[in-house]
Amino acid sequence: MPTIADAVARILAVNGVRRVFGLPGGEIAEIMAACRRLGLAFVLTRHENAACIMASVTGELTRRPGVVLATVGPGATNLVNGVANAFLERAPLLVISAQVATSVAPALPHQRLDLEALFRPITKWSHTLTGKDAASTVQRALDIAVEGRPGPVYLALPGDVARMEEPAPDPRIGPYQSLPTIAPSPYDLDSAARMISEARKPLALVGVGVDPIATRPSLLRWLDAARTPVAVTPKAKGLIPEDHPLFMATCTGMAGDRLFSELVQEADLLIGVGFDPTEAIRPFYLERPFLSMAEYGVAEPAFIPALELIGSVPDTLDALTAKPQGRHAWSPDALAGFRQRLAAFLTPSLDHTRLGLSPARVFGRLRDLTPRDTILTVDTGAHKLLVGQVWRSYQPQTYLVSHGLSTMGQALPAALAAKLAQPDRAVIAVTGDGGLAMVLSELETASRLRLSVLVVVLCDRSLHLIRLHQERKGFQPAGVDFGPIDFAGIAPGLGCHGVRALTWPEFDAAVAAGLTTDRPTVIEVPVDPADYNQML
Repeated sequence: MPTIADAVARILAVNGVRRVFGLPGGEIAEIMAACRRLGLAFVLTRHENAACIMASVTGELTRRPGVVLATVGPGATNLVNGVANAFLERAPLLVISAQVATSVAPALPHQRLDLEALFRPITKWSHTLTGKDAASTVQRALDIAVEGRPGPVYLALPGDVARMEEPAPDPRIGPYQSLPTIAPSPYDLDSAARMISEARKPLALVGVGVDPIATRPSLLRWLDAARTPVAVTPKAKGLIPEDHPLFMATCTGMAGDRLFSELVQEADLLIGVGFDPTEAIRPFYLERPFLSMAEYGVAEPAFIPALELIGSVPDTLDALTAKPQGRHAWSPDALAGFRQRLAAFLTPSLDHTRLGLSPARVFGRLRDLTPRDTILTVDTGAHKLLVGQVWRSYQPQTYLVSHGLSTMGQALPAALAAKLAQPDRAVIAVTGDGGLAMVLSELETASRLRLSVLVVVLCDRSLHLIRLHQERKGFQPAGVDFGPIDFAGIAPGLGCHGVRALTWPEFDAAVAAGLTTDRPTVIEVPVDPADYNQML
């Protein structure tokens, strides 16, 4: 007879789940076996945090929940960072972990934690499965993950519950059906159109709170009609091709933010298109009247937009495009001048020194050497602030970054998830030596899965962004410097190619080779952090 574990696996399968990421444990043997019987692949990682990031990135790319599975106790607690990351990155994610069997939990404190309470603050819903209505509960969890603001949900599965016989399956339980599309009222649309047409210098800010694939055509049509300059947050890079004449910059905590602040100060209306404050480093959006349109509400206790349009953003943009457009006071020469000043600001004084290559030049060169539809995953560190501005993205979902939580160690597992989802695309992870060291064992995962990702690791032996903060506050740098790691030498031991690039010809050759091999490649690039000092 089918068990509760079978019911869980069945609901995952009917909802189109193809892969489950995680680490095994004796307490999840039943659900792993049930998934295998239904053809769901189990993707083994070296740490639960990496599995969780891979699942959440899968959710970002597919707009359906990625699934991560972990065992009881430390298996579950190791997920916390990854779940928090999904929560603040607005990624749909289903987290399932084992729990101590209900029959022994009252007498057995070994590995017994209140996991439902642990995950409640960092999920949309946290719940423990019982023998009753397990299938409908899993379906509800999957639905909650994608409804409104996307995010993680957590289900605990006690070992004895997993083995229970499933009650008669309810045939009415099936895959997720999208809720009816909601749209702003005609009155709100008229109010929004009036705000935009009456503004002298409106500035659009595109963020994570939209479906990037569905929104892009309507957004480009509206921009062409309204002639409004636009900036994107890091998680929205590629939604606007960055060679578009109205594209200004990547905003919220990137290199050149002081220049971007001048643009904000000149604007008299900020128009958020999916702009979500989760990505903001400081609340600059409070400085001007704010019009928000997003798939979900983005208001915060101290951030109430002047007008908030919640619902289908493509429909909202199409309605605004059809309305009369105002004549704005932005000068084409002034906008071109801003772009020129930003480009000059991002130009390094030297392309290499005795310490290493220029990080800014590395990112520019990498862009020149790679296909237009390359997927870039970016770790957290000083380099993230620079690459977000220097790297040009042209298509949605080609720039993957943790910018709500800003966790380190994200780029490599994100790249593996992206390559699984898009095996024919070039996928590159850009990381620092600090971030890669946190997830170094996942290079073996890449090799075992035969994922030919390219990993560019920038080595300055320091947590340089923290060093900068310390120095600018007048403190002596402390606790920020590492010893060297031979990443190029370690890579072959984990089944990858490894190369150290000390010159531009060596870098160019390594990138070209890495894009054509069938194995993962690690390019170790010593860099001079002077660019960070100059541009951040």
